[in-house]
Amino acid sequence: MSSDSLALIFSDFTRFKRHPQAVFSELDGEITLFQSRTCDYLVLNESGSAIWELLSSERTLNELCQSLCKEYLIEPDICRQDVRDWLVEACHRHVVLVLDPV
Repeated sequence: MSSDSLALIFSDFTRFKRHPQAVFSELDGEITLFQSRTCDYLVLNESGSAIWELLSSERTLNELCQSLCKEYLIEPDICRQDVRDWLVEACHRHVVLVLDPV
């Protein structure tokens, strides 16, 4: 499934969580991820690390953006697009799972 087609399946009810095979660690204030199945190694910036922390429990795109907009001075529409793009890439790299709506 391509990144573009993955973005199309996101809805307001789509839930996300950390992939169980994504191993992570905090190093000098940054989150580093290793996906054991694909051998991808990622270093997240501050905003990516904030999203990762929020994904310690299942969240929707709206829930992620509500939390991030409270913590950071960011416009909701910009936040939504940036987080959506981040989730598409994270799903593509198998560090985040898309769950069925509850």
